[in-house]
Amino acid sequence: MAHLKTLLLGLLFLIGAWYLVGELIFAASRDRGELDAVDITFRFSHVLFTLPLLLLPIVQFSQGLRSRRPAVHRGLGRLYLISAILASIGALYLGLTFEETGRRPPLVVFAALWLLFSLAAWICARRRSYAAHANFVLRSYGVALAFVLVRVLNGFESQLFGFIESDEVRNVTREWLAFVVPLVVIELGISWLPALRRRKGASAPATS
Repeated sequence: MAHLKTLLLGLLFLIGAWYLVGELIFAASRDRGELDAVDITFRFSHVLFTLPLLLLPIVQFSQGLRSRRPAVHRGLGRLYLISAILASIGALYLGLTFEETGRRPPLVVFAALWLLFSLAAWICARRRSYAAHANFVLRSYGVALAFVLVRVLNGFESQLFGFIESDEVRNVTREWLAFVVPLVVIELGISWLPALRRRKGASAPATS
């Protein structure tokens, strides 16, 4: 199980790095003639603050770091949550101003959830509700990964969504799936499966 966890975290790290490199190249090379200073600022800041969101959890999920270097864990955690809050605000702006109007609702909804999960994780940490804090961090990370999953699904668009003729409907479908699937998987692991496995009469753990 430990090797599987290491492999999974390593895979997430590589996917996150691949996404960030692609986004930085795209942001630096795209034609910005039609964008004003505000648009450019939000786009670059969104990519910049996404960097620790995709790479830090690989370290933060380490039990060894939490037990041996709690101060480092807390410091990196603050950096992660601050970046998540700022990136989610940038994502809200980008969602509200996205060129394809059909893709605005999923982007705005999940940017708002991203902000909510990050603020909830911060509040739970301040209240020393560490189990709930960890769960909200996972949810926040799930939304961050959704932006990567959008790109992955786009690479297999013809195989997955070839039956959808409209490009706009295909794009909207990809957006919703990229955000919903990671959050469903996370809720399955932290809430639904434990509830189904709980023995009759056993009390539920104090998590959120």
